Amino acid sequence: MTTNGLSASSTRPTLVRWKGGAIVFFLCFVAYLDRIAFSVSASPIMKALGIDPVQFGLITTVFNIGYFLCQIPAGMLIQRIGPRKAMALSILAWSIFTACTGLANSLVMLAMTRFLFGAGEGPVFTAANSFFANWFPPRERGRANSLMNAGAFLAPALGAMLLVPVITAFGWNAMFFACAALGVMACALWYFSVSDRPGQSTKPNDAERALIAADSDNTGSRTVRVPWSVFLRQRSFWTIALGFFGTLWTIQFFIYWLPFYLEAARHVPFAQVGGYTSLSFVCITVSVLVAGALSDAILKRTGSRFIARNLVAIGGLVLAAACLILSTTTQDPLGTVLWLSVALGGAGFAQTLSWTMATDIGGPYTATVGSWMNTWGFIAAAIVPTVAPLVAKQFGWTEVILLNAGVIVLGIIGIALTKTNERLQSGHQNAPAPAPAPTPAR
Repeated sequence: MTTNGLSASSTRPTLVRWKGGAIVFFLCFVAYLDRIAFSVSASPIMKALGIDPVQFGLITTVFNIGYFLCQIPAGMLIQRIGPRKAMALSILAWSIFTACTGLANSLVMLAMTRFLFGAGEGPVFTAANSFFANWFPPRERGRANSLMNAGAFLAPALGAMLLVPVITAFGWNAMFFACAALGVMACALWYFSVSDRPGQSTKPNDAERALIAADSDNTGSRTVRVPWSVFLRQRSFWTIALGFFGTLWTIQFFIYWLPFYLEAARHVPFAQVGGYTSLSFVCITVSVLVAGALSDAILKRTGSRFIARNLVAIGGLVLAAACLILSTTTQDPLGTVLWLSVALGGAGFAQTLSWTMATDIGGPYTATVGSWMNTWGFIAAAIVPTVAPLVAKQFGWTEVILLNAGVIVLGIIGIALTKTNERLQSGHQNAPAPAPAPTPAR
């Protein structure tokens, strides 16, 4: 059957944007696999280089310092050259320094390579978020942003199973070389498969271009001068940062300390630690996908970004804080892991939707807002590896879990005070106005 000489199938939107989303999923999986590689190889690295657990923890902090210091420069780079080139440079840099990790033969060299690895990886999530802002209409951005988070959290869920056999067979050095090679392949896949904006690609058909443009808030325009002085005077610019600080504090605790906490504080046998850790990260992988779909569905029905983004994220954080507290009331290891898994999943809601909120309030400055937000998230990530064991040594691991729940309250306050229905004012008279929210379904 044809319409105006065209087949019905030719009028359906192509799925080029979702193919790009799948590539982002893979890139974020590789990025976090490279991070997990360091944790998985902790024991052989410490033995080979003669370093102790405290020194190893400090090197993790050094990575996070490099990461957050480069967030704002990364945002500026993305605003100037676009997410495609910025992401490619980032992937290439992190691959080089992943390989250099395998060559490290001293504590100093290891610290230097991890710092540079963190700096190189800095643009990844901000570039991915900017790509989604360019290629997806507002009503699909929750699901789009869930892809990068799901890819990232799938790596801790599968990392041990994928990497331990490589370490066992070939040594920890070879494992880093293999991850570096995977990163180079991911870089080529990204660079030769995507474009910054739909108008630069011949792959989407007219129907998909029209779908992307529907309710468009013109976030894809590239700007060079960022009005920092104007942004710093606005509440939402600070509160979204506070919200992400409170969110990533707990998530990064799980990434760095969950296996040790289960073994040392909850007396989980070492042979079972890997399985329990994977269970928690499978939970957050699923939860971020659910968060994106749920948020987009609520936005379609209500037309309110605050309800669809903020309130859903707050619900996840409230659940996370409650489950962290409840996890301290049981002595059963499986019960503890189940409470912690739900807590991690709840925090995943907020992490995914925070990136969508950054697009909602950032508009053409999405990369700037995203990099600012992520800076504060990884300030938290830089603090956690050192603070957690110090608090545990002084007061106990139960108090560390309760501290995490307390910091989540900061995240709830930050997200609650972020005005997602209003775009940040740039001070430019010709700044594009935000598009109206989608009309609620009848």
